Amino acid sequence: MRMLLALVVVAVGAGAFAAGRGSVDRHSAKPAAGSFASGLRAGREAAFSGFDGGWAYGEPYIVTLRRGSPGVTYRFDRRRPLLPGFEYRLCGKAVCISRRARAAGRH
Repeated sequence: MRMLLALVVVAVGAGAFAAGRGSVDRHSAKPAAGSFASGLRAGREAAFSGFDGGWAYGEPYIVTLRRGSPGVTYRFDRRRPLLPGFEYRLCGKAVCISRRARAAGRH
């Protein structure tokens, strides 16, 4: 009798698990307005505001950040690509091109 009861409990548990899994919508829904994901996307887009094009993959940039809008911690203030063959230095709170770098091995 105990064996039959154990089998029934296991069968009911497996059936409930399968029914629960089958009831889940397999298509991801669009995040609700005000959700974390929608806020993250909005913040990411706001951070790139004004700089949403012209970036080159794998290229170094000097980027200056400034305070973002409400709900966005930072946003880009300025960006400059690093140019090969130049040295850079800090000029107050900005980065300046100091001079053309010397070739390696030459003094």
